[in-house]
Amino acid sequence: AGEGSGERGGGVGRVRSVAMDRDGPLAEDDHVPDTAMAAIKASRGELRMILVTGRISADLDAAFPGLSSDFDALVTETGAVLHTRAGVRLLASPVDPAVGQALAGRSVRFRAGQVMLALAGHDAAIAAEVIAGLGLDCQVARNRAAAMIVPAGVTKGTGLLAALDELGLSAHNTIAIGDAENDLALLHSAEVGAAVANAVPSLAAQADRLLEFPDGG
Repeated sequence: AGEGSGERGGGVGRVRSVAMDRDGPLAEDDHVPDTAMAAIKASRGELRMILVTGRISADLDAAFPGLSSDFDALVTETGAVLHTRAGVRLLASPVDPAVGQALAGRSVRFRAGQVMLALAGHDAAIAAEVIAGLGLDCQVARNRAAAMIVPAGVTKGTGLLAALDELGLSAHNTIAIGDAENDLALLHSAEVGAAVANAVPSLAAQADRLLEFPDGG
């Protein structure tokens, strides 16, 4: 790993948990390398592993059945939903149904999760117009070619902090790994934020560490 431009990460003590995004850091084109999963399973004895994704839970389960069982906690919908062995907890109120109705009225395709709405990145500007027109307290988060509408203040970072609290862990003993725009809050919420080699430039510039390999490497 090489040094990034971040200013944190110099005093991390014993690492107790690793939080990672699914698309990019762990998987490429919906394929998770066997070597990556083997490394995660081998680390479970010493580390708590947390998966933090922008995906809707149902979509994640459909693409990767049983994947969540390999992690101690799962944060979905860009930080809005927390899954642990204690159950599923919504970390924010669902986006107002009026947003979906307005998007449908403008022929914008989207998928509704338990809290957020997922849509194509090229429709992000329309989504912002809809939110502003309705006067709602929502925000649009970008993830490469995708976009998500989440309640204001909800990020992967807030989701990670909720997961750590649930597990009795500290952010000061946590490393976070990401690759895209919506991972910035995730990296900033951990003591050390790492970006994979093929991360978007805006994230790489803010990371404490730049990793040598892309994606699941």
